Amino acid sequence: MKRLWKVLLVLLVVILTFYFWDDGIRENDPLESPVKPGTAISGGESPIQQGVTDAKRPEKGISTLVGKSSEKLSEKFGKPDRVDLSVFGFEWWIYETNPMLMAGVADGVVNQIYSPDREVDVYPYINGQSSQDIYRSTIIESELEVVVGDNQYTFVLNGDDIKNKMLIQSDGLFTQLYMDEKGEELEGVRFIEPMTLVMQQPYDLFYKGELVEVKKPSSEDQFAVDRALERQILDITNIYRTNHSVNKLKKDYGLQVVAREHSKEMALQNYFSQDSPTSGTLADRLKTANIEVKKAGENIALNYTDAIEAVHGWLNSPAHQEVLLDKNFTHIGTGVYGNYYTQNLIQEVEKPTP
Repeated sequence: MKRLWKVLLVLLVVILTFYFWDDGIRENDPLESPVKPGTAISGGESPIQQGVTDAKRPEKGISTLVGKSSEKLSEKFGKPDRVDLSVFGFEWWIYETNPMLMAGVADGVVNQIYSPDREVDVYPYINGQSSQDIYRSTIIESELEVVVGDNQYTFVLNGDDIKNKMLIQSDGLFTQLYMDEKGEELEGVRFIEPMTLVMQQPYDLFYKGELVEVKKPSSEDQFAVDRALERQILDITNIYRTNHSVNKLKKDYGLQVVAREHSKEMALQNYFSQDSPTSGTLADRLKTANIEVKKAGENIALNYTDAIEAVHGWLNSPAHQEVLLDKNFTHIGTGVYGNYYTQNLIQEVEKPTP
């Protein structure tokens, strides 16, 4: 009995020590996209033409806008709250609320449309739908093919893609299903035309013939893209938090500068870590910026195609999801520099009322 009491006492001391020493700072391991930019593999010259899918496109919902003019998009949802530039040259039309959706527009034509909003019609699916329902009603393939003229493109999905980022093919359209693997439900849907998907390469890609060339943006355009990605990550983070019954986050400019500088430093000094060789840990960076916090968390990512992919990657990593959906956090700062993403979330120290 004495021995049991000693064990319990030691355990209590350990718990109390951890509780009082914990500074409330959560730094997660870096998260890198499994598909790196520019890694499509050529399979030779002209392909042997194969059959195309006979699956019909959805007849209703937002998918019907893909391939239509941007005027049709405006007729349906009005003018966007803002227009962002993408690294692929097309524009993102951003609708921030009521509903929250993002539409890619190139030369006046909608090339893709995405929404995690549970009030948006993403037929034949429903945001918030259980993964079991989708598995029962959907044929899921690990290899999908597009043939355009003399060019053949094959998307290959890995095991994680099958579980949380399924790709469904229909006539002239692909559907990406963004699942919350832990919660076993559909978080968002992207409908995208085939050649835009080939250009963005969010899955392993094998091709025969010619690959779509992506022009590198100018330094001025890259700056605009980075700022756009920061805004989009905030939008998507907040709608995900809303879907999980968690408070929305407020943008904090000082925190944004901290996140932005960390992304920039990682890119310029060619490292990928939450700990900086010059500015130290997240706690160090917050202290240097004179940002007092009760609690803080950091998510960083590398090589994701866009903001949608980056936030989805964080959502499907248990440790990163804990930060992303923590109910105690009140403010956010997001910094993007090229392919480097940093997201800092904090709970502010309560200040006395004057």
